[in-house]
Amino acid sequence: MKRHISLVILRAALAAVVFKTDGIAMLPSAAVFVSRVAGEPGDRLRLADGKLYINERHIVLGNALGEITYQLPPGPSGMAAHTNLTVPDGQYFVLGDNSINSFDSRFWGCLPAKSILGRISFCYAPVSRMGRVR
Repeated sequence: MKRHISLVILRAALAAVVFKTDGIAMLPSAAVFVSRVAGEPGDRLRLADGKLYINERHIVLGNALGEITYQLPPGPSGMAAHTNLTVPDGQYFVLGDNSINSFDSRFWGCLPAKSILGRISFCYAPVSRMGRVR
């Protein structure tokens, strides 16, 4: 069965998606991660001073703790940061909400569309925010 991921659905409020890690450099094989889609094919992304810019427009992201800032924590030596790029066709740029501890597209590059398993549609925790994700 072939799945089709709608670009409109992915962009909606920087949707969170579930993806498999098989074939993604620097990630453990056969794992499943959850991240926000920050960039679609053709988008120009830039991370500067902890802020996310999509097509030169500042985008404010938040989680249960408030506004998310995207600093680059120290990573493995010799690793180039992906913080200023155009998202290639068939790929997505994803970011984790826990930006200091999130190993995301800033480090390993764009996520192939074929790796996306689905979109997060319900939040269970914290209880105060439990409900359908829009």
